[in-house]
This record gives sequence, C-alpha cells and structure tokens, in this order.
Amino acid sequence: MITTSPGRTILQAVAAFTTVGGFLMDWNKTHLFNPNWPPHAKFHDAMTILSGTLLGSTSLYFLQKKDGDPEMNLKVGTMLPAIFYLAQAGSFTFPGAEGMDAEFPEKIPSVGRIKLNEGPFSLVMLAALGAGYLLAKNDSK
Repeated sequence: MITTSPGRTILQAVAAFTTVGGFLMDWNKTHLFNPNWPPHAKFHDAMTILSGTLLGSTSLYFLQKKDGDPEMNLKVGTMLPAIFYLAQAGSFTFPGAEGMDAEFPEKIPSVGRIKLNEGPFSLVMLAALGAGYLLAKNDSK
C-alpha cells in the first residue's frame, strides 16, 4: 500500500521538478534560443531537456505504482532522477565544460565565493533524493 509520507513527498517533488525543470530553465535565450549556440549545442540541450522529462516522469510513475514490489518501485523511483543529477554534476569534470555562470554570471546567485550554478544545485537535489528515500523507506516499515 502506498501511503503519503514526507519522504515520498520529497521524492515526488524532485521527480516533478526533474520532469519540467529543463523547460523552465533552458527554454529561453540563455540556452535553447541562444543565438551564440550552434545547432549541435541546441540539439544537446534539447536532449538534456527530454532526458530530464523522461527520467522525472518515469520516476513519478514508479513512485505512484500500486502493484509490483513496493521497495523496488521506491528504489527505481529514486534512482531515475538521481541519474539526471549525477550526470549534471559530473558534467563539470569534462574539458571546457562550465556552468551557466561562465556566460551569464549576472543570472547566478552566490553565497560568499560559492556560485549557486548547476553544480551545487545537483548536489542539493541528490541530497534531497537520499533524504527522501531514507524517510520513505523508514515510513514503509
């Protein structure tokens, strides 16, 4: 039986944001409609938007699924958006890859010397997924 719990609510919120986040964050002149980006860069941005949409919506499906193994559904529902945020955080390790602040520093808030670009955001989302999973797992016992 699926119950509403704080943990499951956190997981569903992250999954919902993952589903629409690419459209909210990239469907603008800084990304998809950036006149300085070549068509192939826009292709990769579109692929990223759709990857988030597919991972997030499939996560929502598993988090709300009533049949099958509830523990496996919870694990899959947690891992799907985690894949997206692990890829986003890991992208900073590639040569020449930088966050949005490289081109639009005025759009990125900072706390001290830490710019709150995609890197810290990914870590926050991964932490939320971890906390949500642990809470939801403990609530189901």
